[in-house]
Amino acid sequence: MATTKRTIATILKKAIKGEEDGYYFYNLLAEKSTNSDARRKLEGLRDDELRHKETLVAIFDQFVGGDIGKLPAKGINALAQVFRKGHIMERKSEMEFINLAIEAELAATKYYREERELVDDPGFRKIFDELAAEEHRHFELLQAEKEALAGNYSWFGYDEGAPLEH
Repeated sequence: MATTKRTIATILKKAIKGEEDGYYFYNLLAEKSTNSDARRKLEGLRDDELRHKETLVAIFDQFVGGDIGKLPAKGINALAQVFRKGHIMERKSEMEFINLAIEAELAATKYYREERELVDDPGFRKIFDELAAEEHRHFELLQAEKEALAGNYSWFGYDEGAPLEH
Protein backbone atom coordinates (compact mmCIF):
# COMPACT_ATOMS: atom_id res chain seq x y z
CA MET A 1 0.00 0.00 0.00
CA ALA A 2 1.49 3.26 -1.08
CA THR A 3 0.42 6.18 1.05
CA THR A 4 1.00 9.66 -0.29
CA LYS A 5 2.63 12.43 1.69
CA ARG A 6 -0.63 14.32 1.37
CA THR A 7 -2.57 11.52 3.09
CA ILE A 8 0.03 11.25 5.84
CA ALA A 9 -0.04 15.04 6.29
CA THR A 10 -3.84 14.97 6.64
CA ILE A 11 -3.68 12.16 9.23
CA LEU A 12 -1.02 13.96 11.24
CA LYS A 13 -2.61 17.42 11.08
CA LYS A 14 -5.89 16.05 12.40
CA ALA A 15 -4.04 14.26 15.21
CA ILE A 16 -2.02 17.39 16.08
CA LYS A 17 -5.23 19.42 16.28
CA GLY A 18 -6.76 16.75 18.52
CA GLU A 19 -3.79 16.89 20.87
CA GLU A 20 -4.01 20.70 21.00
CA ASP A 21 -7.70 20.42 21.90
CA GLY A 22 -6.84 17.90 24.62
CA TYR A 23 -4.15 20.16 26.03
CA TYR A 24 -6.55 23.11 26.22
CA PHE A 25 -9.29 20.97 27.77
CA TYR A 26 -7.13 19.44 30.52
CA ASN A 27 -5.48 22.78 31.24
CA LEU A 28 -8.89 24.36 31.72
CA LEU A 29 -9.98 21.56 34.04
CA ALA A 30 -6.76 21.76 36.04
CA GLU A 31 -7.27 25.50 36.51
CA LYS A 32 -10.86 24.93 37.68
CA SER A 33 -9.95 22.09 40.06
CA THR A 34 -9.93 22.79 43.77
CA ASN A 35 -8.56 19.36 44.71
CA SER A 36 -4.74 19.31 44.59
CA ASP A 37 -4.56 15.58 43.75
CA ALA A 38 -7.08 15.98 40.93
CA ARG A 39 -5.25 19.07 39.67
CA ARG A 40 -1.96 17.14 39.59
CA LYS A 41 -3.55 14.30 37.59
CA LEU A 42 -5.20 16.73 35.17
CA GLU A 43 -1.92 18.55 34.67
CA GLY A 44 -0.32 15.19 33.92
CA LEU A 45 -2.97 14.47 31.27
CA ARG A 46 -2.46 17.98 29.88
CA ASP A 47 1.29 17.48 29.67
CA ASP A 48 0.79 14.12 27.94
CA GLU A 49 -1.24 15.88 25.24
CA LEU A 50 1.58 18.39 24.70
CA ARG A 51 4.12 15.56 24.46
CA HIS A 52 1.89 13.75 21.97
CA LYS A 53 1.73 16.90 19.84
CA GLU A 54 5.52 17.20 19.88
CA THR A 55 5.81 13.55 18.83
CA LEU A 56 3.36 14.09 15.97
CA VAL A 57 5.19 17.21 14.77
CA ALA A 58 8.43 15.19 14.68
CA ILE A 59 6.66 12.47 12.67
CA PHE A 60 5.37 15.15 10.30
CA ASP A 61 8.93 16.41 9.79
CA GLN A 62 10.14 12.87 9.11
CA PHE A 63 7.40 11.67 6.75
CA VAL A 64 6.15 14.86 5.12
CA GLY A 65 8.63 17.65 5.76
CA GLY A 66 8.16 21.35 5.31
CA ASP A 67 5.80 23.69 7.08
CA ILE A 68 2.80 22.05 8.75
CA GLY A 69 0.59 24.95 7.76
CA LYS A 70 -2.94 25.46 8.95
CA LEU A 71 -4.47 22.74 11.10
CA PRO A 72 -8.02 21.52 10.45
CA ALA A 73 -10.86 23.03 12.44
CA LYS A 74 -11.73 19.60 13.85
CA GLY A 75 -9.30 17.29 15.59
CA ILE A 76 -9.63 13.60 16.31
CA ASN A 77 -12.00 13.72 19.23
CA ALA A 78 -15.15 15.01 20.82
CA LEU A 79 -13.50 18.08 22.30
CA ALA A 80 -13.19 19.97 19.01
CA GLN A 81 -16.93 20.41 18.54
CA VAL A 82 -17.40 21.65 22.10
CA PHE A 83 -14.59 24.19 21.69
CA ARG A 84 -15.76 25.31 18.25
CA LYS A 85 -19.28 25.98 19.47
CA GLY A 86 -18.05 27.67 22.65
CA HIS A 87 -19.95 25.28 24.91
CA ILE A 88 -17.05 24.29 27.16
CA MET A 89 -18.04 26.75 29.87
CA GLU A 90 -21.64 25.50 29.85
CA ARG A 91 -20.53 22.26 31.43
CA LYS A 92 -20.79 22.60 35.17
CA SER A 93 -20.35 19.25 36.86
CA GLU A 94 -17.16 17.27 37.17
CA MET A 95 -19.05 14.26 35.78
CA GLU A 96 -19.91 16.19 32.58
CA PHE A 97 -16.24 17.00 32.05
CA ILE A 98 -15.18 13.43 32.80
CA ASN A 99 -17.73 11.98 30.39
CA LEU A 100 -16.54 14.33 27.65
CA ALA A 101 -12.91 13.44 28.35
CA ILE A 102 -13.72 9.70 28.28
CA GLU A 103 -15.42 10.12 24.91
CA ALA A 104 -12.43 12.09 23.61
CA GLU A 105 -9.86 9.54 24.80
CA LEU A 106 -11.80 6.67 23.22
CA ALA A 107 -12.00 8.59 19.93
CA ALA A 108 -8.26 9.27 20.03
CA THR A 109 -7.50 5.60 20.75
CA LYS A 110 -9.67 4.53 17.83
CA TYR A 111 -8.14 7.13 15.50
CA TYR A 112 -4.55 6.04 16.19
CA ARG A 113 -5.44 2.35 15.84
CA GLU A 114 -7.20 2.88 12.50
CA GLU A 115 -4.89 5.42 10.89
CA ARG A 116 -1.75 3.39 11.61
CA GLU A 117 -2.94 0.97 8.93
CA LEU A 118 -2.62 3.60 6.20
CA VAL A 119 1.17 3.84 6.46
CA ASP A 120 3.56 1.00 5.67
CA ASP A 121 6.48 2.23 7.74
CA PRO A 122 6.99 0.11 10.90
CA GLY A 123 8.32 3.12 12.86
CA PHE A 124 5.19 5.13 12.08
CA ARG A 125 2.98 2.22 13.08
CA LYS A 126 4.91 1.68 16.32
CA ILE A 127 4.50 5.32 17.34
CA PHE A 128 0.78 5.24 16.53
CA ASP A 129 0.45 2.01 18.55
CA GLU A 130 2.14 3.73 21.50
CA LEU A 131 -0.10 6.77 21.17
CA ALA A 132 -3.19 4.53 21.04
CA ALA A 133 -2.02 2.68 24.16
CA GLU A 134 -1.44 5.90 26.06
CA GLU A 135 -4.79 7.38 25.03
CA HIS A 136 -6.43 4.15 26.22
CA ARG A 137 -4.58 4.52 29.51
CA HIS A 138 -6.06 8.02 29.82
CA PHE A 139 -9.49 6.47 29.24
CA GLU A 140 -8.86 3.97 32.05
CA LEU A 141 -7.68 6.73 34.38
CA LEU A 142 -10.82 8.75 33.69
CA GLN A 143 -13.03 5.69 34.16
CA ALA A 144 -11.38 5.23 37.55
CA GLU A 145 -12.18 8.85 38.43
CA LYS A 146 -15.77 8.30 37.37
CA GLU A 147 -15.91 5.30 39.70
CA ALA A 148 -14.36 7.37 42.49
CA LEU A 149 -17.04 10.01 42.07
CA ALA A 150 -19.62 7.26 42.37
CA GLY A 151 -17.97 6.28 45.66
CA ASN A 152 -16.39 3.04 44.44
CA TYR A 153 -12.67 3.86 44.76
CA SER A 154 -10.11 6.60 44.31
CA TRP A 155 -8.20 7.24 41.08
CA PHE A 156 -5.44 9.18 42.83
CA GLY A 157 -3.43 6.02 43.47
CA TYR A 158 -3.54 5.07 39.78
CA ASP A 159 -0.15 4.43 38.21
CA GLU A 160 1.42 7.58 36.74
CA GLY A 161 3.77 6.01 34.19
CA ALA A 162 3.31 6.69 30.51
CA PRO A 163 4.58 4.51 27.65
CA LEU A 164 6.02 7.41 25.66
CA GLU A 165 8.04 8.83 28.57
CA HIS A 166 10.86 6.33 28.06
